[in-house]
Amino acid sequence: MEKMEQASSISNLGILDLTGKKPEDLEGITLIESVGILIAPASLSGTLMKITQRNIGMTISLPETAGKIKMFNGQLTLSGDVFANHTGAPEDILVLVGQVVITSPIPKVGFSEVVVAGQMIAPKSDEAMIASAVTQLSGQIVYYSSGSPRIFIGDETFSKGFFDLIDDKMAMVLIGDHEIADDVDAATLKQKVSEIVLIGELSVPKALVPVTQFLAVALLGSIEARDEQDA
Repeated sequence: MEKMEQASSISNLGILDLTGKKPEDLEGITLIESVGILIAPASLSGTLMKITQRNIGMTISLPETAGKIKMFNGQLTLSGDVFANHTGAPEDILVLVGQVVITSPIPKVGFSEVVVAGQMIAPKSDEAMIASAVTQLSGQIVYYSSGSPRIFIGDETFSKGFFDLIDDKMAMVLIGDHEIADDVDAATLKQKVSEIVLIGELSVPKALVPVTQFLAVALLGSIEARDEQDA
């Protein structure tokens, strides 16, 4: 295996993934700093203790395994089938990093361990299964009750015209900074939305604060009130 670059330090990374590395691959590294998430196998623990570390947001130590480590990171939507590991082995480890939305029920868990670092949003019906499968959690797991949530990642504005297109009640999973327009009233939200899962910020007219608070079954962020003239 190739050694890491011949620099004496590693810095300014969102994720530093050291899975698959051996102690000799870190020879010459004296400093690791300004890293959001450091992921490393347990076999590197002694080596990392000898390296100066500064401003490390989160460290994840992965156990030794005869299987593979399957990692997903970022803002992702994944089917519940990813937990089944149909093409893998029972010794495999699943690592989910970032903001991950599980969009459908989990049929089974086919991994020896599941590691979550960040936020995972999953069906409420699978809460017991997930609780027994997750061996490391650095962050939060939140649940939605609806069978088919609508997922919005980024920066969206939802007008009354949007809600008028919805025939049945929907669950909304909002990741990022979103806005409900001034032409939306409380009656429309109550009629069209069954629940809200919010990771980020949701800007709403002041009159809609109570109803959005009521609909928010999981809130990892904030609901911001605004006056109409601020729109």
